[in-house]
Amino acid sequence: MKRALITGGAGGIGAAIVDSLQGDGVACAVADLKTARAPIDGVHYMAVDIADEDGIAVMERSLNDNGFGQIDYLVHCAAVLHHAPFRETSRADWQRVIRTNLEGSIAVTQAVVPLMSKGGRIVLFASGTVFKGPPNLFAYVAAKAGVIGLARCLAEELGEDDITVNVICPGITATSMIQDIAHTEQANIASRALRRRAWPEDIVGPVRFLLSDGAAFVTGQTLCVDGGSVKH
Repeated sequence: MKRALITGGAGGIGAAIVDSLQGDGVACAVADLKTARAPIDGVHYMAVDIADEDGIAVMERSLNDNGFGQIDYLVHCAAVLHHAPFRETSRADWQRVIRTNLEGSIAVTQAVVPLMSKGGRIVLFASGTVFKGPPNLFAYVAAKAGVIGLARCLAEELGEDDITVNVICPGITATSMIQDIAHTEQANIASRALRRRAWPEDIVGPVRFLLSDGAAFVTGQTLCVDGGSVKH
């Protein structure tokens, strides 16, 4: 049986990924600050803060104590968003975003890699905003750009163990996370080749591909899943 850790899996995109993997018989563990609104039977849920060193330690112990001493798939969705002008953003606010979105990505991956055998799969989440540079999202964009750089370096280092590392960049997707930027969604949709709203289920298939045997020779790549808003 394959085993997966999904961060941010209590809701939104992460929960859709958990539902899909669990339905195919993958044993899933979820690390999230929030409690799942609709817990899935058989999923091991951990209430932890991946931006906190103690939270990572709790996650590691819980994985080992609950049958996840080996991890085949890491899908790291957990993130926070802060929407405010550069001049008006406090140091504490932008540090919180960097700590969760970039440092958290490093900490989770560093904790999980020792649990991975050859052929493991890592999928990190960045954002299409990295390629657009929208206003009022500088901390989020900077952190997510760092995730892409991290993935490229990890792909090189972990390749000797046939562990692949890739990045998914969603566009604005209909989850609770976008509440602060909901007013920008219609303009974003207008910029897409596929002019409709994005749902968490739209992100599941691309993630599943990167976890699959069919993607065994794909690593260090960044895939935008945004209906063609970013074209490159």
